[in-house]
Amino acid sequence: IKKQLLVRSRLLNRYLNLHDKITSLFLAVFIGILVALAAILFRYLIQIAQFYALGDASVNNFEYLGRLEWWKILLSTVSGGIIISAIYRVFMQKNTSGAIAEVMEANAINQTKMSLRQGLFVAVSSAIALGTGSSAGREGPVVHLGATLSSWVAQNLHLSANMSRTIFGCGVAAAVSASFNAPIAGVFFALEVILGHYALRTFAPIVIASVTAAIISRMHFGDFPAFILPEYDIMSIWEFPAFMLLGAISALTAIIFIKAIFFTENIADKIPIPIWARPPVGGLAVGLIALLCPYVLGVGYGTTDNALKNSLEIDLLLVLIVAKIAATSISLVFRYGTGIFSPSLLIGALVGSTFGYFATMAFPELASDYGLYAIVGMGAVSSAVLGAPISTILIIFELTGDYQITIALMTAVVIANLITTHYLEATSYFHLQLKKRGLDLEGGRAKHLSQKVYVRKYMKNDFITIDANTSIKDIRKLLINLNYNNLFIIDKTSKISGIITISELRDFYQKELPEKDVKASDIYRILPFYLKPSDTLEHAFRIFDQTGEDILAIVSEDEGENIIGVLSQRDVLRAYNKLLIDTRENT
Repeated sequence: IKKQLLVRSRLLNRYLNLHDKITSLFLAVFIGILVALAAILFRYLIQIAQFYALGDASVNNFEYLGRLEWWKILLSTVSGGIIISAIYRVFMQKNTSGAIAEVMEANAINQTKMSLRQGLFVAVSSAIALGTGSSAGREGPVVHLGATLSSWVAQNLHLSANMSRTIFGCGVAAAVSASFNAPIAGVFFALEVILGHYALRTFAPIVIASVTAAIISRMHFGDFPAFILPEYDIMSIWEFPAFMLLGAISALTAIIFIKAIFFTENIADKIPIPIWARPPVGGLAVGLIALLCPYVLGVGYGTTDNALKNSLEIDLLLVLIVAKIAATSISLVFRYGTGIFSPSLLIGALVGSTFGYFATMAFPELASDYGLYAIVGMGAVSSAVLGAPISTILIIFELTGDYQITIALMTAVVIANLITTHYLEATSYFHLQLKKRGLDLEGGRAKHLSQKVYVRKYMKNDFITIDANTSIKDIRKLLINLNYNNLFIIDKTSKISGIITISELRDFYQKELPEKDVKASDIYRILPFYLKPSDTLEHAFRIFDQTGEDILAIVSEDEGENIIGVLSQRDVLRAYNKLLIDTRENT
């Protein structure tokens, strides 16, 4: 009977696993179609808003922007800000916008649950912002929309946590794939940036969703890369030091860009205006910048394309770098648009093109066309901002269709990411955003969960207190005969003075000193750190690692700091391992 039950159990598990796999594949196709259609509609909304606000609906509108009248620029950006402010205030519950950081947060701590209402209005407001001249990007809102739709599907179908997270990744991959016409990059972006792992069971559905979205997108827009470029070749192996230097300069650019956003945010917080008034003010500021440099308006694909084709003069390149960083920072902080990826692509292309201009002047016989440096700079800066080197390299490949610069691109991207991560102590702009909100997701979901679990849950009462005058014989009796593991020495105010364990007792007897008149105060060891019940498991783990202690005392929260329990390193490791296992089972 036991054997029959075991066989039936195995067959049932195989059936359930097969059922889940088949279900996930069908859902992946559905999510790919749904998100691709949503991404297409989003692009059409941008074009419609752009047509009515600026008088031109083309994606590559570089020349048109240069001919815009000043009044039309200001009217467009300010009216766009007013409309967005009305949407935030009337229709959106949180009265805020959303992008990739919110998607990462939903995956890590909200069990992939996102509000459909919030997601739809984020998409509409972002489309209006970009159409009226916001200097933000369209990829962040599209990813947010894809994640929202996949979350809505998972919630309505009452999917398991594992299946919901897989479908969530499918929505993100489909959004990137449809937005960039880059199915490979879509897969790795979802795995690298949002899910944070490369689990095999999630890989197949995400690939199918990404490919499906790319097919739907190509049916509408054709199978063309975002930027059609001439072929660029590396002229000499001696250029690689230049690519390495460009990687370092790209890291500096990414740091300045990120710092500029947070600097602008600090200034905005000091301005005495209500939060709903920020979009119009941001629109006015972007419009004023556009009066001096109109090419900062909109997604910027036309300007990026011209930078990659060497069509911009050096003076315009230098002005655009500063103007774009300023306009994008204002757009993001004042909630006049949300995406950061398109601006980082443009800024990177501008920096790379500028670097290439001077490199070809200095070494005309060795340097390649500075359009090649623009491509490398575009990948290096954007990867450092996003914290996604693999995804960005693949996106650049699929955006440009140029596979001849692989080594140069990878060299610059790696150096840029190493420098940026070391300086900022964070892997991306999104992680810095979340850290500012009190969410540290860089160690994965298990680390974040350990920050939400408190020491009080694992403390024990396996200790005894003694005073400093306790004799060595009584200490030996307590530790050996009565099997107490830890003796804590307390003073007259009940504060801890130190600890005595078997180790301290053994050290005393190895010295072969007489026991007469030896007291606890003669052999105890001072504890370097204490814990409190409100300390997190992650904090306790770090203290154990720093001190090398096997056990730490837990003292009361008040100023008296009386001992109320102990925590062992073994219990902390066991609890953390359980979090890792639970996290793995839910991915």
